[in-house]
Amino acid sequence: MVNGEVDYETAPVMSAVLRNALRDSAEGVDVDLSAVRFWDCAALNALLRLRREALAHGKTVIVRSPSRTARRVLDLTGTARLFRPSAIPSPRP
Repeated sequence: MVNGEVDYETAPVMSAVLRNALRDSAEGVDVDLSAVRFWDCAALNALLRLRREALAHGKTVIVRSPSRTARRVLDLTGTARLFRPSAIPSPRP
């Protein structure tokens, strides 16, 4: 669970924790953003980089329960759809 304020100063910490979780996961990570009070473009960019890394390794990043603040940024930037289960690419035969 990510909580508190995620901005230019704290996004690198969030990124490192999530990258470690992704590395240790076989399928990907679900990121709970329900306790986020502030979410800026640095936080969004960290999440987008994590998604790019996940896809490169055949894994997923799914956002669960985004707070109103996080949801607003995801919706305004059109990126919310990238972190839904339906955005997971099907495996290639």
